[in-house]
This record gives sequence, structure tokens and C-alpha cells, in this order.
Amino acid sequence: MQPLILLGMHRSGTSLNAKILMNTGIQMGWLLSRDSESVYFQRLNRKIFSYEGTKWGDVDLLITAMKSENFVDTQTKKILYHLFRPNLIPGMDLNISFFFGYRHWQEIKSGQPINWGWKDPRTTITYPIWLQVFPNAKFLHIIRNGVDVAISIYRRSLIQQNKIRNRLFPLDFSPETLNFEYSFRLWEKYVNFVYHFSNRIPKGNYYEIRYEDLLAHPEAILRETLNFAKISVDDHVINDACKGVNRSRLDNSQYYQAFSKEIQSLPYSTLMDRLNYTKG
Repeated sequence: MQPLILLGMHRSGTSLNAKILMNTGIQMGWLLSRDSESVYFQRLNRKIFSYEGTKWGDVDLLITAMKSENFVDTQTKKILYHLFRPNLIPGMDLNISFFFGYRHWQEIKSGQPINWGWKDPRTTITYPIWLQVFPNAKFLHIIRNGVDVAISIYRRSLIQQNKIRNRLFPLDFSPETLNFEYSFRLWEKYVNFVYHFSNRIPKGNYYEIRYEDLLAHPEAILRETLNFAKISVDDHVINDACKGVNRSRLDNSQYYQAFSKEIQSLPYSTLMDRLNYTKG
């Protein structure tokens, strides 16, 4: 019962990827947020973040903690308890069966195989814990140009700051991301963290795709992803799964013009060079 776990910085195309994978029949959770995030695993990740008083937009303390074997081992034990503890209230599944929902859980209990996984960008920072929980999991890392990520985060933060839902769900709003360079550096931290621990993932269980390639060639990238995950799907399913991909989103020129000053002010980034990305 090993999952396909999506890694990737917020606003890097993980939602699009999750939707496409769901369209091929992969179970990504019966209860999802509007960004196609598994609410069940989202809550568990937030618990891990909360132990260091962090949230998605302020991860320095958690990154430091994740480099401690003791912290990772302690959190792994807590996660295992949450996943596989007995149900506390009949009819209210609080363990991993809550993720699958009643119908799929009954299929699993009866021995039927199921392709499953989840998407929550917070997993990008917590994944060493999940690697201990699911040692044979497949990790799919979605990467996007850091400038485009910073633009998307900054624009979303401007919209969010005055919305009432942020007062109801303060964990979803990080005022620090109203600084353009901060958002760019946050992208670097997420991606570099994946690389820092990627050697712990068994050979053949880690795969990278580019958001830009997914937009330009969705069917081909989906086939690569499914081959990596060892999931067999008919061609017509792949074609249907990719029909909703908006290839026009590759053109980000209007935002590059609007943020030209901020983009040009960004310091040199070794990560951008490593990934062969440019500022414009």
C-alpha cells in the first residue's frame, strides 16, 4: 500500500498535476480542498508544522528541526499512530481509512489493489517523515520557474490579505509573502530542501517534472509519470485526463512586465542556474 506522493513548492503546478492524476483514476483522497489537497494529510502536515510554530510561508525553524534525526523519528511515531490507530468513534474513521472514504476502504479491506497518493505542498518539507512511514513510496517532484512562483504567490497574497476567510483560517495566509523577494527565496528553500534529502529516497522512487513541460506536453509528461509510478492506463484515458490543460498559461509575459522592477532586483540564484531557468 505504497503511495505516489507529490512534492513541490506552492504555486508550482501541483494542483494541476493532482487533477490530471485523479482523472486517470488515481485516488487522491475523498475529501479535498479547493486546491485538490488531501484534507486528511493536510491536517497531519499542519500538526508537524505546528510543533515548531511554523506555517507554509515561514519554514526556517521546521527545516532546521527536520535535520534532526530525533525530531524526524519522534514525528514518524506520531504519524504512524494517527494513520493506523483503531477508530475511536464507530462510523467516524479518524485513521487512514478517512482518507480513502468508505467505498474505497472497503475495497482495500477486501484485498483489491488501489492506486493512490496525495498532494499537499507542505509535504515538500515534511517528506523525510513520510519516507519513514512509507519507505517504498514514489515521490514525484513538480518544479516551476522560481520567478513565476514568486509572482503567483505575491499576487495571491495581495488578494488574500483583505479576505475574511484568512481571519477564519489564518494558517493559509502568510503576510511575509507580500514581499516579492521573500516569496522567491521561499521557493528556493522548498526546492533546495528536497534536494538536500533526496539521496535518502531509494533509487527509482524519485522523479522530477517541470510545470512548463506539463503545460506544453501534458500527454507525454503524464505517460512519463505513470511509467515512473508503474501504473498502467489506456491511451484514451490519458488523452481525456489532459483535455482541460490550459496551454496558454505558458505565456507569463504580462506579469513579467508588471513585475519587471522586482524581478531585476532579485539577487543571483544558484538554484535558478542549476535548473536552467532565467528571470525573463
